[in-house]
Amino acid sequence: MLRSHPADRRGYIEVQPEEYPDVPRQRAARIAWETGLRAEALGNRGSWRFAETVIEEVPHD
Repeated sequence: MLRSHPADRRGYIEVQPEEYPDVPRQRAARIAWETGLRAEALGNRGSWRFAETVIEEVPHD
């Protein structure tokens, strides 16, 4: 999921939730955490954003 998307100039990997309709946001955050990334909680504008450091992290538990 995350490795198939390139990072943007700020280091974020953006994923459209409709590409993974069976994956809830918290599960996506957990997958990111397991790969060493954090899920961004703010400013997504309809997409999930992942990076090594984020402003506010989505809980993954």
